[in-house]
Amino acid sequence: MNNRSLRTLAGGFAASLILATPAWANAGTIPHAYQAGAKTIVAMSHGQAKILRTFPAKAGLNGYAVQLSPGHALVMYTSKDGKHVFMGGIFDKEGKNLSVAYAHKYLPKADLPKQISPVDMGNAVMHTTNFLIGSPKAAKQVWFVGDPNCIFCHMTYEHLLPYVKKGDLKIHLIPVGFLKPSSAPKAETIIAAKDPAKAWAYDEAHFNVPEEEGGIVPLAKIPANDQKDIQANNEWMNHHGINGTPFLVYKNAQGHWAINPGMPEDTQAFVKGIHG
Repeated sequence: MNNRSLRTLAGGFAASLILATPAWANAGTIPHAYQAGAKTIVAMSHGQAKILRTFPAKAGLNGYAVQLSPGHALVMYTSKDGKHVFMGGIFDKEGKNLSVAYAHKYLPKADLPKQISPVDMGNAVMHTTNFLIGSPKAAKQVWFVGDPNCIFCHMTYEHLLPYVKKGDLKIHLIPVGFLKPSSAPKAETIIAAKDPAKAWAYDEAHFNVPEEEGGIVPLAKIPANDQKDIQANNEWMNHHGINGTPFLVYKNAQGHWAINPGMPEDTQAFVKGIHG
């Protein structure tokens, strides 16, 4: 494992955002009923998102196949008025994940979500560039794939932080950079720091929630090896079919590898369910 602490580097949740929707140049290519939601999605991504397809989804939602960056396409949903955005799994009463069916129907084949084996992920995280947040002696641990500009990563980190401060939990942070043009430079700046955990903490403590921007300021000149490490983490993320952040890997109460794509709905229950 390439661990920087020694060197001193959308899922199973639903979220709702109310965002401004500035004019969007490509609105004319989207059916009228879907334009408000498309504007919100593009605004939320600061212009990075590309709407590939639109479709009617269950529960009265508007569905969108969205390309965030090469290799990162996902299904998103909005309310009819476009003011609320939802990401993650939609399940019917039989427990079928309808989002997976939508993905296979509307996303490019190259971007289809892969079947991720928790055991494979448990082995795969050992081959990432990551750094430690918290006490090495903490009994519980989680591997956390995060983008410095990810609002849900920010919220997840904030929710887990009390357990880290109490010494109950340690986080192996796997930084990636894909959400915005500034994401990779910020991730590279964090792992280039003498203390990456402190740099990540600064990014989160100064997170601009309305703008969804991490607080770290990218270095004017970033070392090439740090750029390569983030590129490798991004490629690792794509290779293992992780289409959004946060993405959490841990051992459950039975001691088996488990994954949580997205922000845990109940942080207390999530931490309680970590074996070690």
